[in-house]
Amino acid sequence: MWSNEKTDVALTTPLSRRQRAIRVLLATQGIFFVALAWCMLLEHGANAQTSGISFYGVNHRTVVSAVVGYVSAAVGLWRLSLIFREGGLDPLLWMGLRVIAVMLILLLVTPYNGGMFLNLAHMSVGVAGALTQLAISIVLLRRYGSLAAILGFSVQLSGGILGAFSLPDWRFQFLLYAETIFELGFGWCLLQWTKVLSSDVER
Repeated sequence: MWSNEKTDVALTTPLSRRQRAIRVLLATQGIFFVALAWCMLLEHGANAQTSGISFYGVNHRTVVSAVVGYVSAAVGLWRLSLIFREGGLDPLLWMGLRVIAVMLILLLVTPYNGGMFLNLAHMSVGVAGALTQLAISIVLLRRYGSLAAILGFSVQLSGGILGAFSLPDWRFQFLLYAETIFELGFGWCLLQWTKVLSSDVER
């Protein structure tokens, strides 16, 4: 009986929360980036460069992989938000992750090539999601300004700047790479948040 109680306590320690967060993050983000890499291997022409990752959600050769990647990332972010909330992290963090998770699904159901309304909805959701991601990374940078956090935010910001210059009307066609860099930076920042999850509770 005593050993069972000891096991139950061990499963709820700060370290186990951090391990669960890392497993969820690596598994779901891993699926997302593998799916993205597969899509880029299949389609990497001018349409993909101009429209970015969203192109893979409407192209018949890549739509299944895109759905798998987006849904995996959405589920992972939602599960991560539960762990972060349980660990007592900033509400802006875990609520922001839930917002991003919902927005990932909204991006799938609002194809940009489905008419003016869907295109506007898709763009609005995409911009709002990117700003939410930046806000989460900025909070990490301001409160726990480690070198790793600075590096992750710098990568994310560089992707965002490149993406801004890659808007279709600007004729600078690097949106696909810009969005990929942005998401890599955000994933790295999320990984740094798992370290905060452990250190906050252990102090």
